[in-house]
Amino acid sequence: MAIRRELSGGLSLVEDARHSVLRIRARDLARLEKHIYQRYPNWEWGTFFDFGYRRTAWGLALSYVDGLWPNPGDMDRQVGLTRFLEQYSRRAFHHAAASPLAVGVVHSHPEGCDTFPSPTDDDMDSYFASEFAAYGNGKPYCSLVLQRHSDTGFAFTGRVYDRGEWFPIEKSFNIGETVDLFRSQAEEPHCVSTIVDEADRGRLVSVLGLQSAVRLKDATVGIVGCSGTGSPAAHVLARAGVGNFVLVDPKRFANPNLERMHGSKRAHIGIEPSPYKVEIVADLIGSINPAAGITTFAGNILHDNVLDELLRCDLLLGCTDTQHARAKLSDLAQHYLLPSLDLGVLMEGEDGKLTSQVCDITIYSPDLPCAFCSERVDGVELSYELMSEEERSRRQLEAEEAVERGDNPDQYWKQGSRQLHTVGYLTSMLGALGAGYAEGWLTGAFSTPHHWLQFDIGRERFGLVAMPRLVARGCGCGKHVGWGDLAKPFRNVSRPSHWSYRAQMLSRTEAQSSILATGSTF
Repeated sequence: MAIRRELSGGLSLVEDARHSVLRIRARDLARLEKHIYQRYPNWEWGTFFDFGYRRTAWGLALSYVDGLWPNPGDMDRQVGLTRFLEQYSRRAFHHAAASPLAVGVVHSHPEGCDTFPSPTDDDMDSYFASEFAAYGNGKPYCSLVLQRHSDTGFAFTGRVYDRGEWFPIEKSFNIGETVDLFRSQAEEPHCVSTIVDEADRGRLVSVLGLQSAVRLKDATVGIVGCSGTGSPAAHVLARAGVGNFVLVDPKRFANPNLERMHGSKRAHIGIEPSPYKVEIVADLIGSINPAAGITTFAGNILHDNVLDELLRCDLLLGCTDTQHARAKLSDLAQHYLLPSLDLGVLMEGEDGKLTSQVCDITIYSPDLPCAFCSERVDGVELSYELMSEEERSRRQLEAEEAVERGDNPDQYWKQGSRQLHTVGYLTSMLGALGAGYAEGWLTGAFSTPHHWLQFDIGRERFGLVAMPRLVARGCGCGKHVGWGDLAKPFRNVSRPSHWSYRAQMLSRTEAQSSILATGSTF
């Protein structure tokens, strides 16, 4: 962890490693900057704003929702500092009391003044933290200071008050056509040069550029599902120099996995107990990049401690092809502004011949409709996946009894069509392609041509289909974007009560070094 500079002498931060991260949509940031820079470069300006949040073991995950914009006469234009007049503050306090969202303050600093809070800022934050905690029934208070940066275009510091403690905001993820990462100016510069070793990253630098290599090294990618598709994705990303991984999969290695799981070896066959898939992929990443930070979970994306760790990621790769994982990825994009690429494979056949070898790539982001709008989730299959074994057996028995009575068994248990197992050449190709699109999204070097596409490698011109992403009539997605845990009543999927409460964290290794980049971007 980087050594923190003091944000100021007036308000003490927590002394341990706990911190906060902030996510904001690129279009919301553009609107916010237009407002707070209206008197730039010489004078300040600001606004109150709504944000969602989740409390985690490592701190707070924050997501910007919208500005609580000032009305004419709400702020003092006669002074160069940001001064909220009484009627504006009172309106914000009452809003905090009535709204489920938390309320914070963001303001600009003049050019050349950096973004470190001044003594006046300390006084303002001390007052607002106390008042918003009281009016908001204990909800956090967030304070941001922004400034245009000559190199990166964006610089900030931030702090969050929650339950009597101040947490620094270490990172801001700006989510749009690119997933931009900005580090707080309060962070000490990282200790390693931006020089990339030509021996192992030279080709990537020559194609994507040095800054892209730096961006990848500072990125954290979560991979949900670490078998046929997730393992090659991790393999490619490790060779590209991605510096941090969160790996999630509940299953152990089984002998048939050898054909398609990268990192698996014949030596893994017969081991009792067999290693978890995430352990095999972690070993693969470590063999390529021993300096990588890797966290592994034997668990599911629906587990609470898995969610906590995924919220530290820049983006996710969904590689499970389960209905509940797809629904959860969609929820995370909508409610926590955490974007993802969902990768799916379908192989079907008859009479010993393959009839389809379909690959599916779907982007989930806060700017796009949810998975249900795109009919990417089968509600019946979703319910089957989350049933207890007892309920599943009971329904299957009732379906058999319905057949004997001459009734329709589908009302109890609907048998799906037979699906062939996928094989390594197809899953490896899709996993590598998905990793490439993730690299493009992180660096801005290129983007996916469509937000949702399918192709069949056995068809002429690959049978490419790019479906439009439209909000379905009556769907509530888009109404609670960025609400975080405050959107719990509106989640499409959650952990079943018969599951264990937490996943098993198998290991955590911190990245051995970080990156020094120009300006304050990384």
